[in-house]
Amino acid sequence: MDDVNSAELVSRLVVVSSRLTRAFRRVIGNESSLAALRALAVVEQYQPVRVGHFAQGYLSSQPAATKLLSRLEEAGLVLREASPTDGRASQFSLTDAGRERLAENRSIMTEQMQPYFESLSPEERLSVDRALGLVSDFLKDRHPVDIAEGAADEPPVADESSVTTESSGTAEPSAADGESTDAESTEVEPA
Repeated sequence: MDDVNSAELVSRLVVVSSRLTRAFRRVIGNESSLAALRALAVVEQYQPVRVGHFAQGYLSSQPAATKLLSRLEEAGLVLREASPTDGRASQFSLTDAGRERLAENRSIMTEQMQPYFESLSPEERLSVDRALGLVSDFLKDRHPVDIAEGAADEPPVADESSVTTESSGTAEPSAADGESTDAESTEVEPA
């Protein structure tokens, strides 16, 4: 079997990832719902997660993360608890309603894509599965949030309700699609 240039492979992965993200946006259709889903996915990945760690994973400022997590809490999608290592800090986990919302929307995307994958040969599906496993392992081992010292080593978070969100809500654009992630609406539909 011929080899593939690694730089070309990574470039194609970035393009496909961006296209999948845009396809998901079209299916979901509502920017505030999409922001909530992205936030729920980050909470799911790192739960229980403190605000600073969530902000790193979501690619937002800490004040914007605090605001978004508060709205998710008000909507009944995440649960706020005192950190066992620092009672002044909070940590967040998904509620049953948060898990259900995430599962419902993932199901919608699965329904959209499943016919294509059913049209592939068993060998092609196995190849995709192997590739996804490799990318997943890379992300698990190399993601900047995962390399960090960990949530327990984060600096204490002040009373999060007192943090202002004025003009501090700018995030770095996503490398995959060049879009600002923090400019999204933080409004969340209740569970």
